[in-house]
Amino acid sequence: MKSEVNNMDLMTKIRKNTATLHSAAEHTGFIKRIVDGHACKDTYAEYLFNLHFMYKAIEETIEKNKDNKVVQEFATTELYKSELIKKDLEFLLGDKLETMELLPSTSTFINRIKEIDNSNSELIVAYAYTRFIADLFGGRTFVALLAVNYKVAAEGLNYYKCDGVKDIRAYVMNYANKINNMNLSVELEAKLINEVSNAYIYNLAISCELEAKLHSN
Repeated sequence: MKSEVNNMDLMTKIRKNTATLHSAAEHTGFIKRIVDGHACKDTYAEYLFNLHFMYKAIEETIEKNKDNKVVQEFATTELYKSELIKKDLEFLLGDKLETMELLPSTSTFINRIKEIDNSNSELIVAYAYTRFIADLFGGRTFVALLAVNYKVAAEGLNYYKCDGVKDIRAYVMNYANKINNMNLSVELEAKLINEVSNAYIYNLAISCELEAKLHSN
């Protein structure tokens, strides 16, 4: 069994290790509330507000570490979302944006990104993968959902734009190949696999904390 795992490529190891967490992230917390039709524009905007700072932390860490040969392969500016989300927030919240506060889970997420920046910057790939690639697959579904069920106008749906990617399937396959071709030590590969799990856990925590906050109001 051990040799079978060792013979897997890195992407397969990641998927095998995080399958349950991946499923949980898609079907629990605030994400489930949106899909079930129990959210509203204001609560969606709060989710986006936290997402903006998550993306900003990931993108800035990638850009800061582009001299790292591993990290530079994942400086995929066509997938960056923080500025697009900012446009949505300005449209959806207006002056209310100045009064918004981050969830404690989001602050913890950002602190973890800072730790990675100061230790093993290669691990930022775990967070780029879990956020950026999920957006490619789920973006089109959420655009329709938000536009139809929550009457969010196009001016508030910039987050889901991805004009720089023409063929999503081919792009994702290429991204997976880049992960497989990361030249990591055995120790760092194990840390990366573990960090992908951490990335899902942080995303779950943020989604579930927001859901709990809204449920208690």
